[in-house]
Amino acid sequence: MAHVKLYDGAGDEKARRTQDNIRRSLGALPATFQAMGRSGAFLQSMLQLEDAAGKNLDEQVRQLIALAVSAANGCSYCLLAHRALALKAGASDEEVSGALEIAAMMSAYNTFNKAIGLEHDITPEAADAVASAAG
Repeated sequence: MAHVKLYDGAGDEKARRTQDNIRRSLGALPATFQAMGRSGAFLQSMLQLEDAAGKNLDEQVRQLIALAVSAANGCSYCLLAHRALALKAGASDEEVSGALEIAAMMSAYNTFNKAIGLEHDITPEAADAVASAAG
């Protein structure tokens, strides 16, 4: 249940037009875009950011990254949405599982490093050297 008012067609005119476009594109209006629907300027800004982020990546990769981040953030709503979008973009169930495995692994490393108070001890140059050696 949302803790904010959902604006499905109840926001300003720009928001209503934008929501109608989303509904036509996706076949439904996700609750996230209803919650952002009070202000068309805000809603359009978020959609522009979504369009610009990772523009050089194909949609399948973008959705697998979004899926992994959703898992790491603990957002079940986002997790379900991005799983469906990843599959729609052509990802296999194995690729979805792989993205979630990477999210779990990185989360575990992050938790461990925070728990022991590990400070970074690698310079950008050292990281570049590791990347070069791996290539």
